[in-house]
Amino acid sequence: MTRLTLRCTGGFTGPAGAQTRSIDLAQLPSEQAQRLRQLLEASQFFKLPQQLRKAAPQSGDFLYDLQAEQDGCQHAVHYHLDAAPASLRQLTEQLSCYPPD
Repeated sequence: MTRLTLRCTGGFTGPAGAQTRSIDLAQLPSEQAQRLRQLLEASQFFKLPQQLRKAAPQSGDFLYDLQAEQDGCQHAVHYHLDAAPASLRQLTEQLSCYPPD
């Protein structure tokens, strides 16, 4: 079982405009689930540090929190998209296509 929860805050609305997307890969069509699993693996998500931040963040920057649970393992990363590796950026973009909770 793999569950992903992406929370995005920031921009002009700050915490008031926070959006959360919770995705259970078992509930998705197999192609979509496989694509998200590939991106999760490519990012080596469970080995990433808990924070990936820009050196000089701006007040309107978006911050992302991604939590993943896979086969009993859990990990969370708090990051700026600009500071994330390409595969994590791609995963974030894919997850952002799903409707918010």
